Amino acid sequence: MEIRNKKLLLTAYCLLLTFVIACGRRGDPVTVIPYKVGIDSYREVGVVKDLKGSIKDSNTYLTWGMPVGKGFSEKALKGFVIFRAEVPEGVSVEECECYFVSLGFIISDKKRTFEYLDKEAIRSQTYIYKLVVMDKNDRMGKDSNIVLVKGVKPETEKVLDLPDVPTGLIAVYTQKSIVLTWDEVQTQEIKFYRVYRSEGKDFFIIGETVTPAFTDKDVKPSKKYYYRVTAVGKTESHPSKGIEILTEAR
Repeated sequence: MEIRNKKLLLTAYCLLLTFVIACGRRGDPVTVIPYKVGIDSYREVGVVKDLKGSIKDSNTYLTWGMPVGKGFSEKALKGFVIFRAEVPEGVSVEECECYFVSLGFIISDKKRTFEYLDKEAIRSQTYIYKLVVMDKNDRMGKDSNIVLVKGVKPETEKVLDLPDVPTGLIAVYTQKSIVLTWDEVQTQEIKFYRVYRSEGKDFFIIGETVTPAFTDKDVKPSKKYYYRVTAVGKTESHPSKGIEILTEAR
């Protein structure tokens, strides 16, 4: 009988101890799932809607805030691709058949200070800018709002003539590469030529060459590419007439 009473007392003590401990707990910690390839691929890539442009030390200065999108968080952000297009004098943005070129990729930093200084911009030239968000799955979002930065021509500064536009652009597909050639610009002192490529939308700078020839080795089979070339001296010429070429199937 005495042994039975001791067992009952021990059981009651254990139940009381369990109740006290349970009342003092705040719950199990919640596991935070990191942003991983495949897991969050269904989420919408954020879009920048507050891109702003201004002039800082005679250069174009761009600033913007955190991208917004359904389910898009800071941990998903990888960086931004900056685009710029020239607006001819006397032409409005709505009327301009402007083509955008990529200025580079900006990696997002921990401070979340989103800014870009375009040191290559010509102060007398009017530009429009936009940017596209890239997430950590290397997916691209939609275009941001477009910002216009007007050029100013100083009265005392002599306006430089643009180099002649390169002509005779030819593209040939050979040995899994595309070889581009064009006529040499001889009317001005040309430092180099700049090659642009597009896969159907915006043009990106893919290389520069001092001779009127360039080989693009970064191509895929059964795909259409578009090319343009500019001449660069003291300033950069307008782009050449575009050319398209379809690579062969494997």
